[in-house]
Amino acid sequence: MYKYKILVKMISFLGLSLSLFASDNNNAAELYYQKSYKKAAVLFEKAAKAGDKRSQYQLGYMYENGIGVQKSSDKSAYWYKQSASQFKDLPKAIEKFNIKEGITMEYQVNPNIDMGLRQFDIQQYTMPSDPEEEKSLKSGILDTFGLYPHEKNFFIPLSYTSINYEKSDPVRYPEYEDYNKNKEMVFQLSLKKPLTFNLLGMNEVFALAYTQEMWWQFYATSSAIRETNYRPELWVAIPAENDFSKKIGLKVVKYGLLHESNGGRKNLSREWNRAYVDFSFQHNSLFTQLRAWYAEKGTDNEDISSYLGYGHLKLSYLAGKSKFDLTWRNNLRLNKDNRGSIEGEWSYPIGHSQSSFWYLTIFNGYGASLVDYEVQQNRVGFGFTFSR
Repeated sequence: MYKYKILVKMISFLGLSLSLFASDNNNAAELYYQKSYKKAAVLFEKAAKAGDKRSQYQLGYMYENGIGVQKSSDKSAYWYKQSASQFKDLPKAIEKFNIKEGITMEYQVNPNIDMGLRQFDIQQYTMPSDPEEEKSLKSGILDTFGLYPHEKNFFIPLSYTSINYEKSDPVRYPEYEDYNKNKEMVFQLSLKKPLTFNLLGMNEVFALAYTQEMWWQFYATSSAIRETNYRPELWVAIPAENDFSKKIGLKVVKYGLLHESNGGRKNLSREWNRAYVDFSFQHNSLFTQLRAWYAEKGTDNEDISSYLGYGHLKLSYLAGKSKFDLTWRNNLRLNKDNRGSIEGEWSYPIGHSQSSFWYLTIFNGYGASLVDYEVQQNRVGFGFTFSR
């Protein structure tokens, strides 16, 4: 929740300067938030001339937009270049940013690339004299749609399952005789788009997401994609801000609608809809998500809840550079029909990367994919994830 809000705010201000958060120019930042722009500009310029890269970037932004200073593209370009020339490595430019609403987040930026590319993109155009027209032109050139990772984005070149697909029931699984390998590739793309913030006055965020996961029988004779699952999702996330929530570590309550289907043909079609509520907790490096859902089953899988249950419990733990996830689902039946699944995941940065990770996943139970919702299996896969 907190991350979405600050990202929306940054997009609204077209990359508001990193210098607002630097310890060396707190006074200038405070004046800026008080809208004493002229006084803030004086302090920012003093720090910029002394070599503070974030003040240089902020000053470039102010000259670009005529905030507290006379608008000047030359001075703006000068201070942007001064700022960019000092960034050697990828910094954590914004950490633990607190404003009136109490937002906290970490946001990683590479000004050498992002700001430089931004200037390269717009320098070919003559900016209109009308401020609103200028904003419209820049948004058309620089718009990134405000898309962010949602679930994990991963590529697993080798995943092994205990299922012998070619021995599947030919009526229930037509054409599965071509899938003659227990090994396959698995990959997933998952993105989200915050739609609006604080529409209801509760500091809530409305968001839309789309996830697509594919299982590719790359090592089989046919090398066909065996299964694709599609998961569009809409939700509202509300921060838990009362004293009781703080005592128990409750951070966010989320209400959502989730559709999942595979677009399968013949007897392979699977789909269901869920309305869910989940509660997110944090206790130091341990994060807990407890989700419960009400399901509307599809005609081809009316018994899906008896296999995939009525919710899940997810634990995430940060241990240095490693991140461990454990997800448990269960139908909560105490008899012989008790079913569910458990999945463990581990990720670790590849070299010095902050966006590419080694990824290991181990799964046991039902529902590894929609078409397999009623088939128990063991799976293990190793590859790469690009968000976690």
